[in-house]
Amino acid sequence: MSTLPVGLKVPSDRVQLRELFNNRRLLILLSQAWLVIVTYYLSFLLRFDFSPGHSERQLLIRTLPLIVFVKLGIFYLFGLVRGWWRYVGMSDLADITKAAGLSSAILYPFIESAFRGTGYPRSVLAIDLALTILAMGGARFAVRAYTEHAQSSAIREPALIVGAGQAGSAIVRELKHNPALRFRPIGFVDDDRSKRGIRIHGIAVLGDTADLPKLIGQHEVKCVLIAIPSATGTQVEAIIRKCRECKVEFKILPSLTERFHETASVKELRSLNVEDLLGRTPVLLDNETIRKRLENKTLLVTGAAGSIGSEIVRQAARHNPRTLVLFERSENDLFRVCSELDDRFPSLHYVPVIGDILDVGTLRDTFALHRPNSVFHAAAYKHVPMMEQNCFQAVVNNIFGTYNVALVARQFNVEDFVMLSSDKAVNPTNIMGVTKRVAELILLGLQHENTRFVAVRFGNVLGSNGSVLPIFQQQVARGGPVTVTHPDAKRYFMTIPEAVQLVLQASTMGRGGEIFILDMGEPIRIQDLARNVIKLSGLEPGVDVPIVFTGLRPGEKLVEELLTEGEGITRTWHEKIRVLSSAEVSFEQIRQWLDSLSALVEAKNMHGLVSKLAEIVPEYKPSEEVLSRCQVDCHDIALQYRRARPSLVILAETAA
Repeated sequence: MSTLPVGLKVPSDRVQLRELFNNRRLLILLSQAWLVIVTYYLSFLLRFDFSPGHSERQLLIRTLPLIVFVKLGIFYLFGLVRGWWRYVGMSDLADITKAAGLSSAILYPFIESAFRGTGYPRSVLAIDLALTILAMGGARFAVRAYTEHAQSSAIREPALIVGAGQAGSAIVRELKHNPALRFRPIGFVDDDRSKRGIRIHGIAVLGDTADLPKLIGQHEVKCVLIAIPSATGTQVEAIIRKCRECKVEFKILPSLTERFHETASVKELRSLNVEDLLGRTPVLLDNETIRKRLENKTLLVTGAAGSIGSEIVRQAARHNPRTLVLFERSENDLFRVCSELDDRFPSLHYVPVIGDILDVGTLRDTFALHRPNSVFHAAAYKHVPMMEQNCFQAVVNNIFGTYNVALVARQFNVEDFVMLSSDKAVNPTNIMGVTKRVAELILLGLQHENTRFVAVRFGNVLGSNGSVLPIFQQQVARGGPVTVTHPDAKRYFMTIPEAVQLVLQASTMGRGGEIFILDMGEPIRIQDLARNVIKLSGLEPGVDVPIVFTGLRPGEKLVEELLTEGEGITRTWHEKIRVLSSAEVSFEQIRQWLDSLSALVEAKNMHGLVSKLAEIVPEYKPSEEVLSRCQVDCHDIALQYRRARPSLVILAETAA
């Protein structure tokens, strides 16, 4: 607020004028009354060919107060004497039409009875109805047009919007209505030739993406806004290549999957991420089925502060669960997730539980206290090279930990148990993959009429803890080199939101005992991913940042697989989810496996452990590193340990 020097007085007439303009409702009321008078007067002029006689002028004067009183009263009831005319839209025009029609309908019988025999022309009210709609609506749209013109003339950076669909339309509408935003839309670019030349919110479609360089130079564009949520990675890459050639800034609207089908908004525009170059098509979900499965239910998520677990928590929170139980052993990470939930979902009831899936007592206490309806088991050791060096810990956590959570869930009659598995469980060549495959088999053996056990198998997720993407980004930030294992190494990738959306959808399918597999699309070369990360940093691969090939690490494959030979795959109603038919596994078989594995872990018998895993999963091919460690004579070590089962990881004797 501006201040005036002490002693300086503002003239009283200017103060009164300022107060008048500050009273917006009074101004609107006076302008409406003036428009009513003008339109009524014009109606008489038109009716009598602009030459009304003395008697007609007398009728005009006598009926005018009634006309003004009724119309203003009706307009007030419709809320037309308040609001901001600069934001007028079609809904306001509809209200004006309704109010004008209602006022004419009220005035007609009243004037007919009150002025019978005076020769009052009935057609005046019909003409007045049309003129009222035109005048009232026209005045408002004129104010809006003037305001938008004034805003567009403000000092804002000219921007091209790529995509003249719903998302692009929403972006332009917001930019035009909010002068505080940085960009001024000057045109659309769209490859749909049928849209060429049309205008959306007053902004024309100027050409297609091939015309970008010409349009950028012609209109002195400072930024290109990419508003095509369904664009493929190839399309996005072609657009940004043109933007880089023209040396203009570019921003992108996240995909529908990432935005969880929320309405497009300028605030969602961001710098390009490497995930945008994957070109994943939006996931179509049966949200109603998911909502029915999760709404007003108690859900428990293990590994709730991990990359996948925390995204499950976020997306489940949108479906109004009764309680979300966050089971996590990392205190700091759990605190971070809880803080986020407080900000984004203030009405959500959640319970953070510091616990380990190997701690049977804590598991039982948690299930007994909260009685979850569904469990999403995301806790696991997943880093392949590290697990090759820590085989016993991988077996204990991924196999016995999964068994603990699943068996407690069965004992407490949980309705649904969903385990997140991995494509590395297919023809495994590493400890992480084979432990995930054994965990899948355990769920098949625990299948029970009261609890539905399913596993969901998918590949790598970009941005997860320890994934290749943040590693590449850190290497680029240090100036390189960026390390890639092999020039032809390929992996299946999907984004974290997409993976979790499909996990939630898969959790609503099947009767139990199924292994669902997510459509990962085509595998992507790791080398190409590294190059894209370097380019997104504004650098040139091999010139500014070198790429070094280090060779495949122990347990790694050149190309991952999603299906084991002999596994049958069946379509589901969802195009991105398949279901695998697996052999039946008995509960007694599981007990025998766990008894043997438990004794081998306790004895630190590496050779015996690997042999047993290969017996359970015949397609398992141990890495050279693991095989070399198996050659070490473990007999002396074994004597130092009891060969009894470790009590913290075995619950079979308590099974119902």
